[in-house]
Amino acid sequence: MDHPRPWLRYVDADDLDTSADEFGFDGMHVHGTSGDHLGKVDGFIVDAATGRPYYVVVDASGWFKSKYFLIAIGHVAFEREQTRLVADLTREHVHKFPGFDREAFEKLSEDDLNLMDEQIVAACCPTETVDRSKSRSRFDRWAHYKSPSWWDADFYRPDRADNAMKDMAGARRQPTAHDTGFKKTVH
Repeated sequence: MDHPRPWLRYVDADDLDTSADEFGFDGMHVHGTSGDHLGKVDGFIVDAATGRPYYVVVDASGWFKSKYFLIAIGHVAFEREQTRLVADLTREHVHKFPGFDREAFEKLSEDDLNLMDEQIVAACCPTETVDRSKSRSRFDRWAHYKSPSWWDADFYRPDRADNAMKDMAGARRQPTAHDTGFKKTVH
């Protein structure tokens, strides 16, 4: 089955190019506005064509449990001085979020994606009305998905993300002599 939203892609935080800014998102702490530690950045769900982020993938693992969840990007600020993300959410909000499975993401149906999206909205924005009409995408009309000013579209480099996806799928090819710059000598 083809992914119903092929333009959305999971990108591991380690595959983002933040070298010019001298920080990395991978493992960056995520806190709530009340100071609660919510987890660490694992990755992002981005628009594959533009690099626009829609969700932060957070790993809330602890000693005896592990849970990944998504925070809509419109709820997250970047505190550069402390090198952390701060979400306008509490731990109680996050406990209501559905879990997120990175490997299953590409296989979710349109109904599965809509249900996950609605569960996230219900947990973080309980007063938000969910409009199921097909007239306009939620991604375009909700502040929930507003692209943050701290995000640089150059963070997402499709060449690095494509390699990461191949690694996850186990389909990574071995480099050839051509790739490494060696020439095969013919005798």
